[in-house]
Amino acid sequence: MSITNINSFSSTYALQADAFDQNNQFVARGTSIICDNRNTPVDVDVSWSGGLQRIGIQFKGVTTGGSGSGRVFGSRFGSTDFSGRGIATVNIGPNLAPLHVESGLSAQGIVPTPVAPANIRIKGYTYVQVVGEDSNGNISNLRESVTAIPVADCS
Repeated sequence: MSITNINSFSSTYALQADAFDQNNQFVARGTSIICDNRNTPVDVDVSWSGGLQRIGIQFKGVTTGGSGSGRVFGSRFGSTDFSGRGIATVNIGPNLAPLHVESGLSAQGIVPTPVAPANIRIKGYTYVQVVGEDSNGNISNLRESVTAIPVADCS
């Protein structure tokens, strides 16, 4: 099996208005963000070829290249999934420590909660990375998102 694409990702939190990051770079209203000081569910829309038994998600800092607390796998699916596309949800705890990947995949997305720019401090960005596992326990290629999601302290 092979992970072919990360189609999109979104989080529970989104900017309520335009903002600027730690380097004074513009970040548009509606942009999904990870609140580094809150639990933040993130939906990751993934495509694959072959039979997927479970999915693993991790995050990698843009500047540091460091990965949160490592790869987090969901539970094994009841049967191998050959559909080729689905949404996995990971709950990221404070300080980018992934807590749990939901079992299976779904077609439902997260409804964003607006966060006012005056109440946040964008302090960096992180890439989303995905791997798959087949029914024999073989790990697929690692696919990384083309864009990164802002990480902020939200109050």
